[in-house]
Amino acid sequence: MATKTYFFTPEKKVLKQGFYMEDENKQLVYEAKMLKQPLFGPMLFDFVNHCTNKTETHKVGKTMTIQQGSGILSGLSTKSYFKFDGVKIWDHLHDQGVRIDSALSSNKIGMTYTVTLKGQPLATIASAAPNGGKGILTSSFFYNVATDEENLDLAFLTTFAVARTEQVFYN
Repeated sequence: MATKTYFFTPEKKVLKQGFYMEDENKQLVYEAKMLKQPLFGPMLFDFVNHCTNKTETHKVGKTMTIQQGSGILSGLSTKSYFKFDGVKIWDHLHDQGVRIDSALSSNKIGMTYTVTLKGQPLATIASAAPNGGKGILTSSFFYNVATDEENLDLAFLTTFAVARTEQVFYN
């Protein structure tokens, strides 16, 4: 299958924590819709693959962040995660064979994540500016995701994890 570039964006509603992904033609291909945000306990999300018309409901916990170190290096040693159906998201992805290699983007603004599945290329996730990567980089929640349609589920979930956490390096 051919690799395409998709645009991963947060939902525009302030109180919602959902995300969606569009193709180059601004067609919605994937989304994580928050259904329920209880005061205590995990949020309920529908993960909808619009290419396969498959919807899965998952419990997504609050993001937990632990900073290690101090000064300028403290951000580089941050550990951040949330629970996905009761399991830490990085453990969930790791158990499926997902590995993430991170590096500064070539433009030195933002990060690029190379994602593999059982040693084979899965996706490349790169920090981007809003509007499909055009404009000023204002948030780490916007990403360009290069993957094929066959790997859309795991590529979206991995990007969702990167966007919801404050961890910089995942190697």
